[in-house]
Amino acid sequence: MKKVLLVATVLSAAALFIVVLTSAIKKQNQLVCRNIQVKIDYDSGLAFLSEAEIKDKINYMCGGSITGKPLTGIDFRALENTVNKNPFVDNAEIFVDQQQGVVVDIVQKRPILRVINNDGVSYYISEKNERIPVSDNFTSHVAIALGNVAMHKDTKRDSAVQAALYKLILFVRKDEFLNALVDQVYVKEAGEMEVIAKIGGQTIRVGSVDDNLAEKFNRLKIFYNEGLRKAGWDKYKTIDLRYKDHVVCKKRDIYNKQ
Repeated sequence: MKKVLLVATVLSAAALFIVVLTSAIKKQNQLVCRNIQVKIDYDSGLAFLSEAEIKDKINYMCGGSITGKPLTGIDFRALENTVNKNPFVDNAEIFVDQQQGVVVDIVQKRPILRVINNDGVSYYISEKNERIPVSDNFTSHVAIALGNVAMHKDTKRDSAVQAALYKLILFVRKDEFLNALVDQVYVKEAGEMEVIAKIGGQTIRVGSVDDNLAEKFNRLKIFYNEGLRKAGWDKYKTIDLRYKDHVVCKKRDIYNKQ
């Protein structure tokens, strides 16, 4: 009798579980997307993307409109992969909130330098050393690199110059004084770098971007503090940091004539 009761209890529990599971699956299949919300990190100061264009892309991927579509019929991984392929997107996550709304959470790529080469080709370099195309929607106010920055179909051929620019700008951005000073970078034919100062407009010849970068800029800061502060910000045309333990300067024409 006990065995019969035990078997009956187990069968009843199994039947109840199947009923509950079936009901849950049926209820889940009836859940639909009530709305779509796009969150873009505009607080970063960047506005490469608009909420409208992301919504349009999501709706297109869903065959019309994601609103009203059963949640079980939405391929969230495919949507995330598509949004992450956007050249301005650093990371995108798509999920469902407690109100059955689909949320698209986007972090934009952050540019640290804009390149405009001798052929007129322009793009940004991101803080992760990625290329970002220019946008009709938004212009990021970062330092500009001009000159001999070649563009090839094989981007590995450009890696040496881009890596040098990336290293230089990262170093500059970490230093409060240098970040306020540097406005433009010019790449010469041999790949050597020149920096154009915001204050005074001097051409600062950095040369190759090597392991001596910190030592070069340390000499520059000493010269600005102890030399230009006394002589005047506009006295010199060029400041050359390429020679070890020296800062070699050339006066402007007005001073040379005097």
